Amino acid sequence: MELENLLSKLEQIQDDGAFVFIKWDGERSQKKKTVLIEKPGADFFFRRDTDDLFSTIRDGINEYNAFFCTSI
Repeated sequence: MELENLLSKLEQIQDDGAFVFIKWDGERSQKKKTVLIEKPGADFFFRRDTDDLFSTIRDGINEYNAFFCTSI
């Protein structure tokens, strides 16, 4: 299942020392979901408000991998 795979990758990013935050905001009419990935002590910061949670999580993981030259 795609969700299990994405969650596994987010856990690997967490294990690497990063902060992962996913929020659903019911008060907004658009872009109700927020994905935030940040690694303390590094200049990496990913934040996006979205209606497409899965694509945004994938984008965050891909940007994390590109920034840190990893293959999570």
